[in-house]
Amino acid sequence: MRRLFIAGIIAAFGFVGLAQAQTADSAIAARRAGMQLTAAATGALKRAVDAKTTELKPLKGTADALAAWAKAFPGLMVAGSDKGDTKSTAEAFSDKPGLEKAAMALNAAALKVSAAADANDATAFAAAFGEVGAACGGCHRTYRQR
Repeated sequence: MRRLFIAGIIAAFGFVGLAQAQTADSAIAARRAGMQLTAAATGALKRAVDAKTTELKPLKGTADALAAWAKAFPGLMVAGSDKGDTKSTAEAFSDKPGLEKAAMALNAAALKVSAAADANDATAFAAAFGEVGAACGGCHRTYRQR
C-alpha cells in the first residue's frame, strides 16, 4: 500500500508541477521534489529486487509513475531556472534533445518494469530495474552537477 501511495504522489506531483512551473523558482522546486520522489520510487523497486519479491503487481503503479515523471521532467527546464537552488548543469538547458533522449530512456526502462510487474515476472523486473539505474546514471552524468 505504501508503494502505491508513493507512486500516486509521484504522478500527481509531476503533473501539478508542470501546471505550476510558470516561474523559474517553481520549476526548480518541482524538479527537486520530483527527483526526491523518484529516489523514493526507485528505492521501493530496488527493495523488491533485493528481497526477490514474488508479488510484483502492486509495484506496477510505482513504475508507471516513474515513467510519467520521466516524460514530464524535460518540460520543467524553463527559462531562468538554470540559476538558483538547482543541481542542473548548463547542458540540461543547452542540449534539450539530449536531455529529452535521456528522459525517454528512463521512461522506456520504467515501462519495462511496469510490464514485468504486471506479468509478475521477477527476472524481467530485475533486468528492467537495471535499465532504470543505467538511465538515471546516464542522465546524471551529463545533466546533474556533482
